[in-house]
Amino acid sequence: MRASLIARACVALGALAVTLGLTQAQPVQLAFWDFNDSNDTVDGGVNGGTISLIGGVTNPGYFAGSPIDPNTTNNRGYQTTTYPNQNTGNLTAGIVFNTPTTGYINITVQFDVRWSNTASKYLRFQYTYDGTNWIDGPQLVAGAGDQWYSQGPGSGSRFFVDFTGDTIADNNPNFAFRILTEFGPSGQYEAARSTSSYSPNGTLRYDLVEVRGTVVPEPASMLALGAGLAGLVGLRRRKQ
Repeated sequence: MRASLIARACVALGALAVTLGLTQAQPVQLAFWDFNDSNDTVDGGVNGGTISLIGGVTNPGYFAGSPIDPNTTNNRGYQTTTYPNQNTGNLTAGIVFNTPTTGYINITVQFDVRWSNTASKYLRFQYTYDGTNWIDGPQLVAGAGDQWYSQGPGSGSRFFVDFTGDTIADNNPNFAFRILTEFGPSGQYEAARSTSSYSPNGTLRYDLVEVRGTVVPEPASMLALGAGLAGLVGLRRRKQ
């Protein structure tokens, strides 16, 4: 009888562990912009977020969006222009996404970006934990002018940055990231198209910006599982 109870307890606790694991491991959309409504208000996500422009950059409107957006009838992207003049303002101008990760861990960021012919070929992804100090992340390099990342280097996918395991990015109300124009190896801005010259009037267009995470494990659930396991161990010891 006791062996049967132990077996059933093992099954129940195993099911609970699997359920908790599956629930907590499912990615949740924290913030999402597709710009198809032609504004910068966040379009989805449980936490939301905000957009700002820095370094004199402006938003002249909303134009044709990413080719991988499933919405083909009203597909729009967020256009940016008015970047620094040649040889000035390295890593000072671009777009900022404030996306709190409160309540979530294992954060990921994805987006698509389009370079015009005369836009800066080199972009830098940066992120912050405190909203003040910024850390260099990966560099983006245009495959060509008048081309989306997903059409060139991305090969059908968005640019992807993985913060999985970064405990400072986890559950952080101040988490944010930005994309800035950066000098090339020549020490100045280089145009996305090799036969063009860089221009501050070049454009960068963003679309399908998304932040995801998994739910922070609930202490009560983990305590319940721990108590169950402890009870099972005690029962087995008494049996012995």
